[in-house]
Amino acid sequence: MLKRLRWFSLSFALVFLFGVSACAQDTTQPQETTQPPAQLTKQEKKELEKKEKEAKKEKEKQAKEAKKAAEAKKKNDSGPTDAYDTAVFSDRVANNVLGLIRDGLEGHDQRLMESAFDGDQMDGYLSFEDQLESFFNRYVGFRVHIRIIQTSIEGPKGIVTAEFELEGMPRDNTSPVRRSDQLRFVLERGRKGWRIVDFSPRNFFS
Repeated sequence: MLKRLRWFSLSFALVFLFGVSACAQDTTQPQETTQPPAQLTKQEKKELEKKEKEAKKEKEKQAKEAKKAAEAKKKNDSGPTDAYDTAVFSDRVANNVLGLIRDGLEGHDQRLMESAFDGDQMDGYLSFEDQLESFFNRYVGFRVHIRIIQTSIEGPKGIVTAEFELEGMPRDNTSPVRRSDQLRFVLERGRKGWRIVDFSPRNFFS
């Protein structure tokens, strides 16, 4: 009987120890928990889409800028393209210089028009500058048509004869003023390239 009790006690102790050990193992193992993915609100979705669109636009902008820079570099590498500073006077020079006059008038930009003239070499330039200022102040806008009739070279100078048709819109809302005439321009190459050093008749822009 005593032996049976001892055997029973020993068996119970072993079972108890085994159970405690199993529980300890269960508590030491990390418990894996799965959480459902967070759901974005409508506002968050809109903000996310907006950011994606902005990033896409910025990327496209950078690509366009890079393309323009590459094209400009390619153009510069191909050789001189400054028609104003070329050593030889040509029709292209004449077109570009008279184009400054046209763009200055049509854009109502006196400074742009003046850039076609060489103030250092042109006689009476200060008076001509005052004349242009008064001219631009009297009109709110211009329409211009220029047709080059002839170009030639006289020593270091380039000569341009052109037909000008000009329509000015007065500030007092009166009828447009129209005038046309044949102008003769004399160009020389200076520190800013080819520029006008004289022209006639000078009262055309008055």
